Amino acid sequence: MFDPLLSFVLIGATVAIAYGVATFPRKARDVLASTSSKPAAEAALIAQARAELEATGWTAEDEAAFQCERAAASGFYESEVDTRV
Repeated sequence: MFDPLLSFVLIGATVAIAYGVATFPRKARDVLASTSSKPAAEAALIAQARAELEATGWTAEDEAAFQCERAAASGFYESEVDTRV
């Protein structure tokens, strides 16, 4: 009575393990691809942001002043704010 049930369970476990082993590399590849850096895309994004900032006339001095005002409004000391641009 337990012999057919045990055989079915063992075959099911074997299939489940084989499926997991077969799909693990694909899932690992997808995770690694999504977390890897994409230098060309990052460079394009940075270039676009810089072009937009230049178009508005926003300067490094404006950014430093804004960060100081923001820090003062939130209660931080000016020395805690990174004013480098």
